[in-house]
Amino acid sequence: MMKLRTIIIHKQKSQEAEKISRNIGNYLELNNISVKYVVLDDIDKIDKNDADLVIVVGGDGTIIRTIHKVEEIPILGIKYGAIGFLCETTPENAKNTIDKILAGNYYLDKRTLLNVEYLGKNYTVVNEVLLTASKISKIISFSIFKNEKLVYSGKADGIIVSTVTGSTAYAFSAGGCIIDPELDLIEVIMICPLSIVARPFLFPISCKLKILLQKNDYDGLLIVDGDEVCKVNYDEPIKIEKSNKSALFIRTEPFDFYKRIKEKIALSMEK
Repeated sequence: MMKLRTIIIHKQKSQEAEKISRNIGNYLELNNISVKYVVLDDIDKIDKNDADLVIVVGGDGTIIRTIHKVEEIPILGIKYGAIGFLCETTPENAKNTIDKILAGNYYLDKRTLLNVEYLGKNYTVVNEVLLTASKISKIISFSIFKNEKLVYSGKADGIIVSTVTGSTAYAFSAGGCIIDPELDLIEVIMICPLSIVARPFLFPISCKLKILLQKNDYDGLLIVDGDEVCKVNYDEPIKIEKSNKSALFIRTEPFDFYKRIKEKIALSMEK
């Protein structure tokens, strides 16, 4: 039987999530597994010296925020939220899932992250980075470069640069592709572009992207995984490339991506 140092994370101000966390923790402790309980907003960083397994009780948003604070430790998502696309199990099936993990019947689902650099600061991207105008209902003018070569210049309400994991999130809602997780690439989508011929771009994960805002009467706004990080000036490059970090999800069942698409996003697809 595996010995695991386990941290259980749940979002703040959720008594039900805390109750689920305690029930799971009690079960782990009965199996001689050390457990530490943490509220998401109370932690800064967790690395391999702190834990072997991180259990997250919440939805996709809680898992994404956890990934920003966890340094490549396997994450087990237990669904307590609206979507739970990234989660592996539910509170009702959590003990059965844990039994499989303790018996060694699991595998790691490794997901590529992106790194965004702007004005010397770096940000990790799990789902997507959004560039938009700092003023509501304004458009931005921009240029996109791949490996320093101009790819596209235009105007739009914004630009989404998405990971494969994020392709079923905001990028999908904005008209992006459904991308099989066995692929490794970067997707770029223009939000409400002024040109009718503007379509999503798919770039190899090995490339280096750069986005430049063109001069206007207002700044741009950089948003990473739903959190605003800074204003963006024109002619100051936003650089995006593959991160040297990855997200690790622990799986006990084959990850049926298209089944999840049908169940979670409710697409009209043939069975």
